[in-house]
Amino acid sequence: MAADSLRVTRRIVAQPALARYQPEEFKPGVQFQTDEELARLAGDIASTIFHPVGTTQMGRANDPLAVLDSHLRVRGVAGLRVVDAGAMPTITSGNTNSPTLMLAEKAARWILAGV
Repeated sequence: MAADSLRVTRRIVAQPALARYQPEEFKPGVQFQTDEELARLAGDIASTIFHPVGTTQMGRANDPLAVLDSHLRVRGVAGLRVVDAGAMPTITSGNTNSPTLMLAEKAARWILAGV
C-alpha cells in the first residue's frame, strides 16, 4: 500500500502540468523502486509528531495567497472543498482532531444547504 502511494505520487509529479516547477524527488529517492524498498522507506516520510495546518489558506477573493473562500471551497475548482486542518490559520493549542471534526460538521451543513 505504501509503495503504491509513492508510485501514484511519482506519476502525479511527472505530469506535464507540473513540469514548469521542475519537481525533484528527495525522499525516498528515485533510486528506490521495489515494493520492499518503498514500503520500508515510506516510514521516513509518513511519520511525524507534528500536526500540519495552514497549508490551504482561507481568505478574501483579493488575497492572492488564499486558495479557499470562507466556505472552504477551492477557488477556481468547482465542487471541491478542503475540509481538514489545512484550512486552519494556526495550530491549535491541543490536538487538531477536534477542530478538524468541527470544520467537517460545518462543511457538511454548508454542502447540504447548497452553500
